[in-house]
Amino acid sequence: MSLINKSDCQSIGVLAKLHGYKGEYVLVSDFNLDNDITNWESVFLEIDGLLVPFFIDSVKITSDTCAFIAFTDINSSEQAKEFLSCWVYQLKTITNVKEEDVDLTLLSGYKVIDKKAGVIGKIEQVLDYNQNFLFQVLHGKRTILIPINEEIIVKVNHQKKEVIIAAPEGLLDLFS
Repeated sequence: MSLINKSDCQSIGVLAKLHGYKGEYVLVSDFNLDNDITNWESVFLEIDGLLVPFFIDSVKITSDTCAFIAFTDINSSEQAKEFLSCWVYQLKTITNVKEEDVDLTLLSGYKVIDKKAGVIGKIEQVLDYNQNFLFQVLHGKRTILIPINEEIIVKVNHQKKEVIIAAPEGLLDLFS
């Protein structure tokens, strides 16, 4: 039996809350959900650090970033509570998710950490200046604007709600 590695998978979202009494969940996603999700046979739930396959009984997309999802063999709220707040993953070979599909507004509230300077602060909001996106970060009593681009953002950790950056030389000095 081979284990699925997280590096082979894409985070789809989290089982945020229960829906109804028959074991259905509200799946909240980090990006706009594609109708392809309704054709998937299974997904992986992260349980104690391992990815465990769950067969999908039904999926109904309710908004761009939310869906109702039910799994085979989970038929009650009591059974469903065990997996509440689990992260949902799918193989990258199956998903159509691209980095640009991630809804940047969902990053509000995430902590920004620079590789050299350490914790910068929390993202207050994502600003859009003619398709030039910026994080507005509260650093003490000052506001820092950080461009959102591949050269600066190293990693986004949705589980820890952190954005790791490598600020170019001088960027953070502008705000000190």
